[in-house]
Amino acid sequence: MEASGFRCERCGAPLDVSPETIVAVCPYCGYPNHLSGNLKTEDIYIVPSLDKNAIAQAFWKMVEKDFDLKRMKGELEIVDIEGKYAPYWAGRVHVEGKVRYMVREEECESYTDSEGNTETRCHTVERHYTERVNETLRLMGSARRQVGEFGVRDMVKHYSKTNPAGKRLLDLGEGEWERVKLEILNTEMDEVQAKLMMHEDAIDVIRNRFDAKSDKIEEFDVRADEPEGLRLLLLPMWTVYYKHENSIFHAVFAGWDGKRVASVEPMPVWRRIQYLSGAVFGLLIGAAMGMGGSGWAFIGLILGSAISWHFGSKVLEGQRVERSGGILGDFVGGLKR
Repeated sequence: MEASGFRCERCGAPLDVSPETIVAVCPYCGYPNHLSGNLKTEDIYIVPSLDKNAIAQAFWKMVEKDFDLKRMKGELEIVDIEGKYAPYWAGRVHVEGKVRYMVREEECESYTDSEGNTETRCHTVERHYTERVNETLRLMGSARRQVGEFGVRDMVKHYSKTNPAGKRLLDLGEGEWERVKLEILNTEMDEVQAKLMMHEDAIDVIRNRFDAKSDKIEEFDVRADEPEGLRLLLLPMWTVYYKHENSIFHAVFAGWDGKRVASVEPMPVWRRIQYLSGAVFGLLIGAAMGMGGSGWAFIGLILGSAISWHFGSKVLEGQRVERSGGILGDFVGGLKR
C-alpha cells in the first residue's frame, strides 16, 4: 500500500511500501530507495530481462518441445503475461571442520570346497570414516519472508546453473529501465538477517550431505565463518497464464534467458487413461500377491497400493507439474567457489 511520506528520492513519485519494506524501487524511474534495515544500496544488483514478446515466443517454443502440449497447441490461448523482479540474497560462507560417520556395507567372500564348488557368502559390516571439511559454499535464498509463490524457489536452481551477468541497480540507465519496467517485489530481509540465515544454512548443507551418504553421523564438528560478499540480486521472473478448454494454467520463465523453470500443464485424455491403467495395474499386483498366502503377501499389498495411489492421484489432479530441477530448501548451497 502507499504510505504517506515515502516518495522517490530521485523523481518524487509515491512509493508502494509495506511495514517490512527495506528497499523500495521506484516504479517510474527505477531508483532504489533505502527505507530501513542494514543494507547498502550499492550492493543491489539486477539481472536484465527479456521483454514480454520474447517471453511469449519462449512459451510457444516450450509448447513445441513438450510431447503433450504440442498435440493440443491449437487449443491453447495465452490469457496474460506478468513480469516481476524477485529479490534474492547471495553470498559466500567458508566452512571447516571434521565429520565422523558410519556406513553399513555388504561384504562378500567366496569359498571353494574340496570338490571345487564355489559358494559366496555375504554379510553386513559397519565401516567408520572420518572426513575433513574445508570449502567455500555459494549460498542464495529469497529476501522475502513469504516464498510460497510458485516458481520463486525454482529460479534459484536455474540461476545457480546459468549464472547470468548482473549490473548494479544504481548503474541502470533510465532508458534501460523504461524498456522493461517490471514490478519489484519488496525486500523484507536485510543484510543482518540474511547473514544469520546463511550461517545456519551453511552448516545444514554439510550435515545434509553426510546424512545422504551415511547411516549414522557419529561426530559432527563443523564451523561456519561469517558470510562474505553479500549482495541483493533482483531476478526477473515471468508468468504466462494460458487457457485450455475451461481451465487456466501457468508457466514460469526466467527472464534473462526465457527458460521455463516451472509450469502447471493440462493433462490430455490419453495421459489420464495411461495413469488410470497404472492405478489398475497396482491393484492387480496387490491382489495377486496377496492371494499367494506367502511371506510376500504383505509386501505385495503395500507395493500394489503405493503404485495405485501414485497413478490414481495423478488422474484426480487433472494436470501436470513440471520443473527444471528441485532444491532442498529456501537457501541453496554446496557449489564450490
